[in-house]
Amino acid sequence: MSYDLNVLCVNQRNVLNMPFATSIEIRNELDFPDSSRYHSIWPFMSSINGVWYTLGKAGESGFNALSIISSDFDKEIGIASMPYWLLCDDDYDDIKSNITPIAINDIYKKDVESVMHVLIQQSPSNMIMFLARYQGGEKEIIQGVVHYSKFKQLLNQSKVFFNTCYIITS
Repeated sequence: MSYDLNVLCVNQRNVLNMPFATSIEIRNELDFPDSSRYHSIWPFMSSINGVWYTLGKAGESGFNALSIISSDFDKEIGIASMPYWLLCDDDYDDIKSNITPIAINDIYKKDVESVMHVLIQQSPSNMIMFLARYQGGEKEIIQGVVHYSKFKQLLNQSKVFFNTCYIITS
């Protein structure tokens, strides 16, 4: 399985080169057309103005975030952690099977957090959209606006999920 780790810098017009060295590669949709948006399965996120970045590493299976993030597929997500509007969806069981907690590999955690922080600061709206994705989960799930410090706290508590888009502000 392959993982994608995407950050949309809302309303950003020009590509940003990171002001620090990082152990992960950051590709933008303008210089790397293969790192483009998911127009058909994430229409809302894909329609937002800004620059789409994909974080990853090049490896045997190509460029992806497999070494940066992982998931515990056996961990049961409690109903209290699920976005409430999904609980009444007719496809709840299928949706639930494609929402698993994100774990960032410790050696990349600081870099991922730093990249996100810089992109929030670079956004004219002080806002990014964060999406970690693996194949499956063709339903666009958007979690509401959350402050960056709260997002990091939720991430550390295994309450940030794959196949769910988070709107993060400063």
